[in-house]
Amino acid sequence: MYQRGEYEEILREIKTTLEEIKGILTLIYQDKLEEIKKRLLPEGSIKKKIYDLCDGTRSAAEIAQEIGKSIPYVNSYLSILRREGLIRKVVKGDKIVHEQII
Repeated sequence: MYQRGEYEEILREIKTTLEEIKGILTLIYQDKLEEIKKRLLPEGSIKKKIYDLCDGTRSAAEIAQEIGKSIPYVNSYLSILRREGLIRKVVKGDKIVHEQII
């Protein structure tokens, strides 16, 4: 049987490996990813503005304040961006923030 610390070390190694694989795939498919982002995030659109603010430091409320829209309005776009695989929710301390995946 593994000890708790051993499980944590195994999970860290798995996470590191997955991050390396993601980096390689991102590099290989960079042109395709940019093409997809351009199609899904039209220049000047509110959706792109919200996406650009998903830098891993801002909550939905902070994004809403930044663009002058309501939190439910921003949450609807965040939901769309998550479904499209462009962003994810991350818990940092006591705060839920949004960060770009690609």
